[in-house]
Amino acid sequence: MIWHPWHLTTLPLLVLCLLGQASSQPETSTGSAVGQATPSGAKVAVVPIRGTIYRFTLDSLERRVDRAIAAGASVIVIELDTYGGTVHAAMEIAKYIKQIPAPTVAWINNNAYSAGIMIASACDQIVMSPSSATGDCAPIIPTMEMAPAERAKVLSPILEEFRDNARNNGYDYAPFHAMCVLGVEVYYVEHATSGVRRLVNQIDFALMVHGIHNGDHQQRNYTSPNPDEPVQVAQPAREVATDADISAWKPIETLPSGATAPKGRVHDGKTFLTVNQTRAADIGLSLATIKNQAELGQHLRAASVSAVHQTWSEDLAGFLTWNPIRLVLILALLLGVYIEFQAPGIGVGGLVALISLLILLGAPLLIGLAEIWHILMFFIGFVLLVIELLFLSSFGILGVLGLVMMFAGIVLSVVPTGGGAGVPGFRLPPPEMWRRVMETLTYSTTALIAGIVAFVFLNRYFGQIPGLNHLVLGGDHPRTDGTTRHKSLPPVAGDEVIGQGQLTVGATGRATTDLRPTGQATLDGQVIDVISHGNWIDRGQAVTVVKIHGNRIIVDHNRP
Repeated sequence: MIWHPWHLTTLPLLVLCLLGQASSQPETSTGSAVGQATPSGAKVAVVPIRGTIYRFTLDSLERRVDRAIAAGASVIVIELDTYGGTVHAAMEIAKYIKQIPAPTVAWINNNAYSAGIMIASACDQIVMSPSSATGDCAPIIPTMEMAPAERAKVLSPILEEFRDNARNNGYDYAPFHAMCVLGVEVYYVEHATSGVRRLVNQIDFALMVHGIHNGDHQQRNYTSPNPDEPVQVAQPAREVATDADISAWKPIETLPSGATAPKGRVHDGKTFLTVNQTRAADIGLSLATIKNQAELGQHLRAASVSAVHQTWSEDLAGFLTWNPIRLVLILALLLGVYIEFQAPGIGVGGLVALISLLILLGAPLLIGLAEIWHILMFFIGFVLLVIELLFLSSFGILGVLGLVMMFAGIVLSVVPTGGGAGVPGFRLPPPEMWRRVMETLTYSTTALIAGIVAFVFLNRYFGQIPGLNHLVLGGDHPRTDGTTRHKSLPPVAGDEVIGQGQLTVGATGRATTDLRPTGQATLDGQVIDVISHGNWIDRGQAVTVVKIHGNRIIVDHNRP
């Protein structure tokens, strides 16, 4: 179940979880940029792209490619291992790759689903590693059905980008279409005379192999599993074959791996097209199966192969935005605040909380995940919480709103917003990032629950935990015979409390201000900063000191 409070406002801008596959022609094809050989003795730079694709991926890629070219690289290899990301970022990366002033190779090393295959299709050629896969491209909203018009609106720029990549790099368009739309079949055909091979859809197949024009034969019912959503199968036949070539093509039924393609059909359209490295090689998508950089160098006839990784600061920031690490940071923030309240003035808890908060908000801001409004939302929520605690008589809507804003600021700060709905600078995550929102929300909620459990534990055993017991005055002490010797709390004097003289548990007085929960009380003739235990206490009510933690004086109602 995917929950998204703003999905109704972003519905017109739905973006798909790009899981597509670029297709190329085998070496027997004509005009194929994919088959162009890279220069012998090339200096190859491998630029890895791993994990979620978002705006920072483009920024990092640009910096690393610039460094590689400045160092003399003559071939750029984009090493891909990704399950996807934002469509906006993928399209920008694809456009950038097509402008790189050097031959480009996509090395799918494990996976290139979603945005990854769009990036791969922008490169001059594609190679894959053993046990790798790519494909499956569909616009979706988890738990929701998209109306045909909305799906068409989302698909239009995606398919156009794939079409442009196919045109630039000599790929066939049909496989791209089959990865985005159900019902598009893909056939592998060969020209009887020239031996050129193509990947075409079912309408082109009927024309090229059987000579049946779209308008001359009975229209087949090409529909997706959703009966209200007809599949629109385009007709790029005139781009693939001339009138003289009609009926001159034949289906390829036996593939190089030994697999069969009955009547030339390599994809039946019942699912979104997905291929592993063997099927990709069979249909000419992948030019080679590359296991490591040494084999990559041999394939490209390179003089040298070197990787261009992210800087240490980028790697560190990426590590600190990893959800399991953020869970630990959120827990450290909560415990640091708790310890600081239990032993104010010492500063250890406050320092831990401050460092955790700086990392939680600063790391995603550094790598382009967080936006300024995420930070502002957190601190606005903090201000609302302070106002509720210090100036209002009860914990109400402002306090709840403050907590929600702080929590939302932390959660959203690590979710890419590129391509999402909203005005520039205040964009919400696009629909394809909802899974990331829910994952981050789950980890953050887990940290919050763990923090509450830790609060209960610490509240009971704070003074008995090694290390923390030094922050607490007084308490019970065990005897050597196993019994407990009760010791009254020693007096706290001078700088250890706000005021002068001595103060002990049991001292009585009256609240000088409202205690919500902090404030002041007159105790033994002294005005002391105190905090209420449990319920808030109104000004003028009688109070009794019930606990002393360092210079933290805790009072409760003075009940008879």
